[in-house]
Amino acid sequence: MNEQQNPGIGQGGQIFEEIRILGLETADDNVEPGRSVFDEQPAEGDLPHWTEPPATVDPAASGQWSGLDDSPKWADQVPGDHESQQPVGMMDESSAALFFGDESAGPVAGGMEFDPPLMPPDNPPPQPAAPPVTTAERPAAPDRRGPGGGGGGGGRSDARDMPMAIITGVALGALALIAFKLGTDATLALVTFVLTLGAAEFFLAVRRAGYQPASLLGIVAVAALSLGAYWRFEAAIPLVLGLTVLFSLLWYLTGIDRDAPMLNVSVTLFGVLYIGLLGSYAGLMLSDPNGVGMLLAAVLITVGYDTGGLLFGKMVGRTPLAAVSPNKTMEGLIGGMGVAFAVAVLLVGRIAPMGQAPGDLGSAFVLGVVAALAAPLGDLCESMIKRDLGIKDMGTILPGHGGFLDRFDALLFVLPATYYTARLLDLFAA
Repeated sequence: MNEQQNPGIGQGGQIFEEIRILGLETADDNVEPGRSVFDEQPAEGDLPHWTEPPATVDPAASGQWSGLDDSPKWADQVPGDHESQQPVGMMDESSAALFFGDESAGPVAGGMEFDPPLMPPDNPPPQPAAPPVTTAERPAAPDRRGPGGGGGGGGRSDARDMPMAIITGVALGALALIAFKLGTDATLALVTFVLTLGAAEFFLAVRRAGYQPASLLGIVAVAALSLGAYWRFEAAIPLVLGLTVLFSLLWYLTGIDRDAPMLNVSVTLFGVLYIGLLGSYAGLMLSDPNGVGMLLAAVLITVGYDTGGLLFGKMVGRTPLAAVSPNKTMEGLIGGMGVAFAVAVLLVGRIAPMGQAPGDLGSAFVLGVVAALAAPLGDLCESMIKRDLGIKDMGTILPGHGGFLDRFDALLFVLPATYYTARLLDLFAA
């Protein structure tokens, strides 16, 4: 009982110092730094204590690094067997296949092989050349007319048939003189006929250039302007123009033509204004009792300008006049204006109402100056239009001259110049 109560006392009163449990050993209280707790090896040659300063390493004992010191080295100073000198990426095909995970280069299903190169070739195959994109350029048009050009040929060869051009010009002059002789009605009919054919040439030319104007409406409007100006005077012009705008819009609204209505309405109205409006001043002059004389004066001055420009341009023309008409020259322009002024003073001054009495050349002088300035402008503007359209002539109905619009382009500008000069000089009877 006592032994159980006092485990440190054995039989016979023997006292034990400690109690040991079988299977356990007493921990070693003297643990040496750097010594493993799992072996009984002595601590000689082990790592130093963490509190001690680091010891220097002798490079001579570092194996393959023994030949290197701490200083930087060039590539050619490093031993050849060092790993830094080994080539990178130099492996055979089998090693590369294993590294990149490529499967065997055998044929796949369908009998086709897929073996893309790992790196692009040094000389890649040439790419197929794309088809060249060409832009349609309009042909550079030379001078639009041979005879009658304000400025003439300037020494260049003229492809016009000059004998045929002279015959055609004489025939037109004779027809005009006959109409003037017959009176106002015949003259009005001739003027309307010429303007209508000129409008037809214009609208056909712009259609060939790719536009889609309301051609029939434009031709009717041009004829209506000429006749309306003669029958209802100046009040008819805004009425006809307003109706032309309205019916041009309806032309495209109802589907007669559908392509680009804004563009084509503008082209239609331009043709009506250029030919119809400018030509309607002939009808306004013919409404006066002396209208035939005014119209004859305008025609004679225009013919003088065209003829003088042709002759002087052929003989002494050297200096180009304008890019829109390369064959016209400055010498031809000056010569044409001089002849137009001479015709106004010498011939028009004898025609009523320009010359009221012999020696009264004031009105003819003013008209000669104004018309001589207006004629070349009309000639150059028509050349500009034809160059923009890429054509040589507006038509071919007049042998040696082209079309009616080619022949009477300068007259379109001389008509309003003559009308307003007569208004300024108070030459109208009414």
